Amino acid sequence: MLGLLGAMLIAVLAYLNDDVWVLSSFIGSHMPVFVFASLVVTALAINPLLFLVNRNWRLAPKELAVIVMMMLVACSIPSYGFLGTYVKSQIMPTDRYRTETGWQKNELREYIPSHMLAAEGKYVPEFTDSGMSGAGEQGRAIPLDEVPWRFWSESLTTWVPLVVLMAIAVICLALIFHRQWSQAERLRYPIVEVANVFMQQDPDRSSPSLFRTSAFWWALAIVLFVRVSNGIYIWSDGNWIKIPMLLDFYAILYRFPSIHQADPMVWWWFAPRIFPTIIAIAFLLATDVSLSVGIAPIAFTAVSWVLLHKFGYSLTAANASDYMVGGVAIWQRFGSYLALAVMIGYTGRRYYSGVLKSALAFSPSDGVESYAAWACRILIVVVVSMMLILSLMGVPWPIAILTVLLVLLVFVGISRVNAESGLFVNWSRWQPLGVLLGLFGAAAMGPQAIMIVGLFCMIFTVQPLESLMTFFMNGLRMCDMQKIRPARVAGTAMGTYLLVLALAIPVVLWAAHSYGLQRGRWTRRWSTSEMPFFYYDAGDKQITEIKNAGLLTRSESYTATERLANMEVFKTWKIWENQFIVAAGLGVLGVLGLSILRLRMPRLPIHPMIFLIWGTRHTAEVATSFLIGWAIKSGVTRLGGMQSYKTARKFMFGAIAGDLIGALVFMAVGMIHYIITGEVHRTYYLFPQLA
Repeated sequence: MLGLLGAMLIAVLAYLNDDVWVLSSFIGSHMPVFVFASLVVTALAINPLLFLVNRNWRLAPKELAVIVMMMLVACSIPSYGFLGTYVKSQIMPTDRYRTETGWQKNELREYIPSHMLAAEGKYVPEFTDSGMSGAGEQGRAIPLDEVPWRFWSESLTTWVPLVVLMAIAVICLALIFHRQWSQAERLRYPIVEVANVFMQQDPDRSSPSLFRTSAFWWALAIVLFVRVSNGIYIWSDGNWIKIPMLLDFYAILYRFPSIHQADPMVWWWFAPRIFPTIIAIAFLLATDVSLSVGIAPIAFTAVSWVLLHKFGYSLTAANASDYMVGGVAIWQRFGSYLALAVMIGYTGRRYYSGVLKSALAFSPSDGVESYAAWACRILIVVVVSMMLILSLMGVPWPIAILTVLLVLLVFVGISRVNAESGLFVNWSRWQPLGVLLGLFGAAAMGPQAIMIVGLFCMIFTVQPLESLMTFFMNGLRMCDMQKIRPARVAGTAMGTYLLVLALAIPVVLWAAHSYGLQRGRWTRRWSTSEMPFFYYDAGDKQITEIKNAGLLTRSESYTATERLANMEVFKTWKIWENQFIVAAGLGVLGVLGLSILRLRMPRLPIHPMIFLIWGTRHTAEVATSFLIGWAIKSGVTRLGGMQSYKTARKFMFGAIAGDLIGALVFMAVGMIHYIITGEVHRTYYLFPQLA
């Protein structure tokens, strides 16, 4: 019941916190502040008090694991996991469509079935104006019966079943991967490691031994003091002490402008912010992983500089930076994800083949749990169902099949990176639509498929920093370490998901129409000024190219087999002339080559993960903190030995606790300030933000 209560709080508060009160993200990553800060407060204060009253009242580790798992599952719904993106991509284009002559000329809206769009994608003042600016007077909420529900009914009827099917699919994938990743490959799951530390208990004491060490409390006090001091500085408009948490190397960048020409992302790692939690997580990792994450943006910039200034080849040309339609760097990352999937399959080939055999034959197989076999059966049914639904909506069957598989590849790749590195702000930075355009080309893919697949990507993968699969895999691992059966965890997770979905939908729609999506300075955010229009912008660009080539009529009349025959990758046998094949091939070769090399040279300090995460803003933002964590661990283990390492670990967990408590304090302060004054104050960001 406590887990369900926490999940319901997330359903109600997350969207309000992010888009109405404009506070530091309630979720914002795969290590949501609200969930883990609540766990820290429970471990440090609530549980010890309950123990002193009656030791049986204290929440046991098993109970805490279930509570955290349920809250993590809930985090995948109200914000960018689904509803935050869904609402913006449904409302905001209806307003902009009126002034975009290119969209109108290309009749973009007509290619999308009307039932996939709220208000059929048309401008209706009652719907669009309230969604953009809010229907409430002077920032006040409107009654529930004034929300224009009728304009949402068809769209919700279309998307909610697809979202539920996708949730079932990723939970089944997590169950299939769980044993292989956690037991056979022994992945670290750093986020789970942090959570488990705060779940530990001493049966005879009010707190475990970690919480009785000076290193833990010194670290907590130092980090909390820094966070509180800087928070007061923000809230007092500079009339307080500011402790610098940002390193400024812009002078170097101004001295060598060619670096920025090669990679625009260098702005983030030439002025890095210091994140104590990320430093601590990097300290807990194997040094090859933390080093690889730390040098990833530097390596990408170096490669980009050499290609641009020595060979005249840019990784950041216009098409390479177009998020939805693809480009060289984007296709390279897709190739890396594809190679990762190959390595996952190869490493666990015996187990996964046993799962598939057991699932299809409906007979037990040695070493295969019944829950994994059932997950495989359900996964097959659900994936086929999603493919059929997309086909019925007008997407040719080859493209429908690939779309669903590519979306699942995004979730698997992000979950794997998180399980190995604890990188909780990872962003795949490639989209299924861009990969399909690279494979087929715009003409062979067709205008309708481009628009529908683009909208599909908007709902599921445009900003996968809050994906259900990663949340659930961490929650499943927590529960498994407490000897809770995976099948029960999956059932509880799916039940929680459905309940939170039913609660969050009316809350988010009510909040959107009460307060609007354009709230002052918030309108300048990438997620409101650019992201909601991605699928229309991509469609406009591609359909214009089809028209200019004189292929529109032919493209619209292609059969599914004709689309396969006219794929872009088949137009020349000289594969080196096809940018998609070359870029994706380099991604594949990089990951496979480095993986094979590591089998021969186990001490190689570079992890193949580097090719999945480089060239992205969030990696550039946190890389310096990973390098600091790597340097501290390397220095402590070499100079101080095991005893110093153990002491440093306690210090790191104290730093995480102080960081999370500081974030929770200012989240609460901002919330109370808004409730009392009705005004949005300056936001104090303690962790990387979604943008």
